[in-house]
Parts: sequence; C-alpha cells; structure tokens
Amino acid sequence: MNNPNRPPAGVLGIGLEALLPAGTYAPRRGPLLDRQPSGARDAGALAHLLDSLHHRKDWSGPWYRRSVSALKYLVRSLGIGAQHQRFLALIAADSVMHAYRLRDPRLLERHMHRYVNAHWHRRDRLTYLQQHYRFAKAHLPPGLYELVYAMGHASLGSFTAKDGSLLTLCMRPPIHMGCEGELCLQLCDANEDPLYSIVFTIADEKPTLMIGCLQGPGGENARDLVRELTRILHGMRPKQLMLSLAYAFARHYGIERLVAIGNDAHPLRRSGRPLFADYDAFWEEQRGQRIGGGWYALPASLTQKAAADVPSHHRAAFRRREALRREVEQLLLNALQPPMPVSASAAPRAMRSMFPLMAGSGR
Repeated sequence: MNNPNRPPAGVLGIGLEALLPAGTYAPRRGPLLDRQPSGARDAGALAHLLDSLHHRKDWSGPWYRRSVSALKYLVRSLGIGAQHQRFLALIAADSVMHAYRLRDPRLLERHMHRYVNAHWHRRDRLTYLQQHYRFAKAHLPPGLYELVYAMGHASLGSFTAKDGSLLTLCMRPPIHMGCEGELCLQLCDANEDPLYSIVFTIADEKPTLMIGCLQGPGGENARDLVRELTRILHGMRPKQLMLSLAYAFARHYGIERLVAIGNDAHPLRRSGRPLFADYDAFWEEQRGQRIGGGWYALPASLTQKAAADVPSHHRAAFRRREALRREVEQLLLNALQPPMPVSASAAPRAMRSMFPLMAGSGR
C-alpha cells in the first residue's frame, strides 16, 4: 500500500546541477525567475522546464542513469511542448501543487508513462491530469486540499467496528499508485496504516469519476485479513464499502457518470506485473456495462436492499451494516463540506465560548 511520505528505497534526490559538469550554473527558482514580465512567455516556459529538473528523487541510480532519465524527460516534454508547459505553469503558480511536486516529483511526468488507462495517448493523460487538479483546487475545501496534496495525508475521522476496534478513513494522494489515479480514499486501522484503497481521477469537462484502482491488503495473510475485516464490518465486504464512498463523493459534487477500468486496460497489466484482483468480475457484479476503450460504465446508483428483502433472522445484522456504511459515508461528506464562515456578530460569542474565564473576569 502507499505511504506518501516515504519515497521508495534507493531513490536519490538530484537537481539539474547533478547532470552538468562541475562549475556549470543551473538556475533555480527564485525572484528573478518569478518576476518575469508579461511578454516574456518563452523565458517563463524555459524557467519552468529548468525548474522541473530539480529535486528529482524519482530518478535513481548512478549519474549516467539519471542523465538518461533527464534526457528522456526533456525529449518527451518537447513532444507535447505547449501542453506540458501549461501544466508546469499550473504547478508553479499554486503553492500547494508546488509542495506536492517536491514530495512527488513523478507528478511532473506522470502523463509520460502508463497512467490510468493503457489505451490513452500521452496528450489524453495530461488532459485528464490537468482536469483533475483544476477540479480539486476549485471544489475541495482549501484545508483538505492542502492536507492531501501539500502534506500528503488527511484523516477524515474514525468509527468503531463490531469488535470495538477503531478504523479510520483517510484521504491521500496516491504517490506509489500514481499510475492509477490522483485521489486515494483509504480505510485504515487505528494507526492509520491502510487496509483498503480506492483511487480515482475526476474529469471535469464532462463530469466523470474514473476509478483506476480498488485494492486490499497484500501478502500471504491477505485473505484472512479481508475475512476478518468483513466480519468486523458486520458482514459488509470492504471493497463494497470503498465503492460506496466513491459514489458518495460523486453525489456530493453532482457527478452522475462513474466509469471503472477493466483488466485489459489497466496500466499495470502492460508492465508484466500480475493483477491480483479481477476488476471485470467485480464491475459486472455491480451491474457495470463494458463500453469500450477499456472502461466499464457503472450504474448511476448502487443497488440497495430494503430491510423487507432480507430474511428476518438476518435483518438485525443488515441494519447494523447499513448504519455503519452511512456513518463512514458521513465522515467523508463532513470533510468535503466547505468551512462555515464566522460572521462579525458571531465572533464575540465564539471567543467567549472558547475563553469562558476571560468572559466572566470583568476585565
């Protein structure tokens, strides 16, 4: 599972100066690069491109291997020059995105590699990448946007499972799952170690939530962990809960179209790594329809049973399961609500409630 604050073992941080002969000047981001006149577009584009060569912890190995990675990046950048320059400018202009880029330098070239759908061209990848961050900046509450992308982690709250243990809902940028989407919801244990994840990207021109990953625990004990997790969720499968959260996110923002990646178009399918989950089977179980291009179109809403449809001896467990699902969805919806403005008349009352001793002191 991903841990956004820990780069992969063996990755080294380098800047442009590491690729040049000793004594060569490598411009860095600073006042001279930031204060470009409005007409100096070419100079600004070059500055952004040079800046994107710094702090590349994702380029690993000896200097010559990192040099090859840098050269490939530059050549690919020239292939989609104007579009890539707009993306770099978007990152440079947003302090949150700039902080995210320093934490996850792969963001700068996510679209140059396998990403979400193996059938996409790199221009398609970059288009959807830009659309997602345009949506995130415009619609996520500012505090949540900063926690997720600048800090790398947002805890949305905890709830109590059947056995009395605490489970936590978290939102993270999927750094080590970056090829599968740009926003990650995770069901975690009390220590906020991930148990289940769903990763998606938002296309905002034709509002669509695109699911690229639905992943549970790995390792030899994975099945036992999933069984235990299902038991303490009152019999609800964790992947069903994660899909419910994706639907809750979409409903909150009025997104009516949800699509999910199929097995053949999954970006990791083409890299020789096996997929441990059968996505096709799960999407079809959810009444998803194959629509071509590697996608399944999911129904507008999930099928929800009524208590009357459940055998009487299972209704109590059904009600507990549904109550738990609604509780977890509400944790997500609470986090997505914009902060309430404090009016001038309410401010003194808020201060008195925060400092009652001062309010009664007469001073």
